[in-house]
Amino acid sequence: MATNWGICGICENLQITKPSVVWCSECDEGLCGECKNHHAVSKGTKSHETVSIAEYKNLPTEVLQISQTCKLHNEKYELFCTKHDCPCCKKCVKSHNDCKGLTDINELIKNVKTSNALNEIEQTLQEVVENIKRLSTNRNENLKSIENKKREIEAEIKQTRIQVNHHLDKLQDDLIKELLRVEQHEKSKIENLLTTLKKRKRDD
Repeated sequence: MATNWGICGICENLQITKPSVVWCSECDEGLCGECKNHHAVSKGTKSHETVSIAEYKNLPTEVLQISQTCKLHNEKYELFCTKHDCPCCKKCVKSHNDCKGLTDINELIKNVKTSNALNEIEQTLQEVVENIKRLSTNRNENLKSIENKKREIEAEIKQTRIQVNHHLDKLQDDLIKELLRVEQHEKSKIENLLTTLKKRKRDD
């Protein structure tokens, strides 16, 4: 992974420090907003594809560690040797004179981009993304449904509690009334008995 991906390479060469917004793997440097616009219209670089710095940072480490330049000659890789399964710069070609499988890297990339296998992978990934979206939507709907059901049950519990309280209140009132009635009845009987006893005492 390039160490200066966060700084615009072109501006850095001009002793200016500007944050990069995109990364060009072919130029192997970051570009600020202004340089990105020049890069997109310049004859030598308008065919280069760029990715945002945010996307570039999220690439797997294995991908970021892939070098774009020859470590031996410090020149950009331009060819690929199928015999040795390695990229080559122009100076590397001398040691691959006997190799018949030297191919332009840009042609290889072009073929990969238009291959059926890549199209199938892209289609599969698109389907996976759609499935994840549907699954996410479904799970969010489930969460809402659970929340709504919880509210319904809570309302039912509160309503049942009110009804139970009302029933207990009525039962309490009825019991107290019955208690008062029994008390009055017994008091009346006792009072009558006392009155009778008093009368007999006087008569004696």
